Amino acid sequence: MKKIVSLWRELGRSIYTGRRLKLNLIALTLVSSVCVLLGIILIVIDIVTKNYAMLVPAFLTFSGGVSCGMIAGVFKKRNIAIIIPTIFCAVMFTIYTFTGAGGGTAILWSLYLPIGMSYFVSVRSGIILSTYYSALFCVLFYTPLKQVVSAYYTELFMMRFPIVFIGVALFTAIAMIQYHRAALFEIEHTNKLNEEVEKQTRAATERALKLEHITEEVVMTLAGVIDAKDKYTNGHSFRVSAYSVALAEKLGWSPDEVKALRWEALLHDIGKIGIPDNILNKPGRLTDEEFTVIKSHAAIGGDILAESSELKGAAMTARHHHEKYGGGGYPDGLSGENIPLNARVVSIADAYDAMHSDRIYRKGLPKEKIRTELTNGRGTQFDPDLLDAFLSLFDGGELDKAENIK
Repeated sequence: MKKIVSLWRELGRSIYTGRRLKLNLIALTLVSSVCVLLGIILIVIDIVTKNYAMLVPAFLTFSGGVSCGMIAGVFKKRNIAIIIPTIFCAVMFTIYTFTGAGGGTAILWSLYLPIGMSYFVSVRSGIILSTYYSALFCVLFYTPLKQVVSAYYTELFMMRFPIVFIGVALFTAIAMIQYHRAALFEIEHTNKLNEEVEKQTRAATERALKLEHITEEVVMTLAGVIDAKDKYTNGHSFRVSAYSVALAEKLGWSPDEVKALRWEALLHDIGKIGIPDNILNKPGRLTDEEFTVIKSHAAIGGDILAESSELKGAAMTARHHHEKYGGGGYPDGLSGENIPLNARVVSIADAYDAMHSDRIYRKGLPKEKIRTELTNGRGTQFDPDLLDAFLSLFDGGELDKAENIK
């Protein structure tokens, strides 16, 4: 008994979700369309043959098909749509059986009941209605009540039809129970897979975020180490990064592009790690040889970062941020758009901070002087379009907030 109760509960769980629900609604709509067409045909036949008594079930067939088709096909409300065929089958086949409709042939439609109800509506509905009609046929055809309908059905038919119906019902019930359970297993298996995928995705996302956080901390630490090595430009990498980000946002870059530029700008001077302290921190004027050593920091930085496949962009920015738009820069003498875009952005931010910041041998330049120097470099040292956007930020005072960033 417990197994039967458990099975009945299992059959109560809907298998109509996702694509299966969509297909079932289409099937209900098509079956409803057939009922509408059948109803119209029956109405016409009943009118032509003047069988007015059968106009009521014919009209109910038509109206039931229209109602179910609208609810399933238009409003997509399966739970409401299946009520109509359930009630229709319960009422109509009872009427057909007792009235001997169609000269006793209408009862034959009930053979479709177990299959149709179990497949299109639900296995539970199919079993309930099949059980009801099995009992009805047995009581009506195997008891003295058969005298009431003997005018419509032959003795042989009444003897055999309940057996045929019960056989069809049992066969259908077994097949549809297996189908229902297989569908439930598929749904549960799919749900478990989806849950596992979501779980693994969440874990991967968390690992990625953690790794990104660690990577960002490493980059920030390296930037701090770079600036600490050059005591005259403390905080330079952070300010250049902030100015570069401000310019990229002004240009409408995507968040991912801005993030990449931010990291690249933080590491643009990483090559200074390879410059001797006595040259890097020399308070006086550098000799030509010393300046040549200083300039090598760009190539050194590019080489250091090129070792990492994840920092190829940063390597290009570090190597080329001292190239000049009109040519003549270092280390490779690139010009125009041959210079990587991010390097052209950092070049402007780097030059601005160099002029704007205090040095041991001088104070930061006045804003008017900085603007003049930047403008003079338009098209020769700096990308004209990028410079125009940067000057817009400069004139609007939007760079001031980055002055104290570290």
